[in-house]
Amino acid sequence: MTIYLTLGGRNEIMRAMPRLQARLEEDPCFDLAGFRQEFERSDDFAEFLIFLFGGAPFYEGKPISALLSPLCTCADVYDRFVDHLVAVYFGEGGMADSEEVLRELMQRLRPQVLNPKPTSPVLVYSVGPDRLSA
Repeated sequence: MTIYLTLGGRNEIMRAMPRLQARLEEDPCFDLAGFRQEFERSDDFAEFLIFLFGGAPFYEGKPISALLSPLCTCADVYDRFVDHLVAVYFGEGGMADSEEVLRELMQRLRPQVLNPKPTSPVLVYSVGPDRLSA
């Protein structure tokens, strides 16, 4: 069973978003000035969580580095962010298996958020004599 189903689906994930926002606002490690729009106007963060929890087969929002890097500026802040996710979505209840899965998923995403590598442009050549570039 996915985390998504364990939590109760999209409605429960969306219902917890204000609690997550409040926790992040109360934590002095986070500056939500540039991230507040993700809670108020953008669906990217919510859709990312739904995808991460296993409720969507794909995610088509902002790249994860662009989404979370402004919020998670260093390894310690990233770890605190994961702790807040766990606290909001799993609380003190007996969901240790789901918590472990979430922490593992976030650990795998960590390098993409904290140390994103730029991709080199790929040169594209036309059939004709003119060379095009990416």
